[in-house]
Amino acid sequence: MTFSIVARCPRSGMLGVATSSKALAGGGMVPYCRAGVGAIASQSFVNPYLGIDGLELLEHGLTAERALERLIAGDPGRDLRQLAIVDKDGRPAAYTGDRCIPWAGEASGPGYVCLGNILEGQDVVKAMARAFETTLVEELPERLIQALEAGQQAGGDRRGRQSAGITVVSEEAYPVCDLRVDDHPDPVPELRRVYGVYKHEEVPFLPMMPRRDDPTPEWQNAVRLRERIEESLREEQLAAKES
Repeated sequence: MTFSIVARCPRSGMLGVATSSKALAGGGMVPYCRAGVGAIASQSFVNPYLGIDGLELLEHGLTAERALERLIAGDPGRDLRQLAIVDKDGRPAAYTGDRCIPWAGEASGPGYVCLGNILEGQDVVKAMARAFETTLVEELPERLIQALEAGQQAGGDRRGRQSAGITVVSEEAYPVCDLRVDDHPDPVPELRRVYGVYKHEEVPFLPMMPRRDDPTPEWQNAVRLRERIEESLREEQLAAKES
C-alpha cells in the first residue's frame, strides 16, 4: 500500500527516504536514516525492526546486500515484507516478499532503490527511477520529492492516497529535512507545499544549527537574528497597545 524511494547523493553524501501511502502517517513508519551509515525503507505489513536493526548492521560495516540478507533471514514474516537499503557507499539492495499484494516490486540503480506494493503497476517505480536519474543537478530532498511526484502521476497506490513523508540526513545525527503529511486527500502535492515552506523558513537557518564539533556555528548571525525577533515582538506589542 506504499511507494517509496531510498537514495544517496554521491555529491553531498546525503542519505534519504521519501514515501507515500494509503495508510496513516507512512512517513513516520517507513523511513530509517542515519548519517554516514545508510537509509532504509521498511514497508508492506511493516516490521519497524527491519529498519532499526538494519541501521545497526550497516553501522557495524555490513554492505546493503549483506544486511538485507541477514534481516530477511531473521524475519519469519518475510513473505509479506518489502525492504530497501542504500548503504553509505551508495550500494542498493531490495527485497519483495512473495505474498506482497500486487503489483509489488522494485527498480534500482546506482545509489537508489524505488519500491512499492499494491501499486497500479510497474510503471510507478519505473517513473520514479526515471525522475531520480534525470535530476542529478538538484539536491537530494528535491530529487526524492520529484520521484514521489512521478510515482503518483504514474498511478501510485491503487487503494488511494493518504500520507507522504521525507527524511534526509547529512553529516549530523539529526535530519536536515524531516517532513510529514500524515492524513490528507492529496498527500504528495501537500508534501511539495510543505517542502516549499521548509526551503523558505528552515533552510536559511541550517548553517546556524549546532554541530557535534561546533555547537555555535555562525553564532553572531544567530545573535543578530535573536535581536531582530525581539525587536519585532516589541513593535507588535506596541502596535497592539495603540490600536
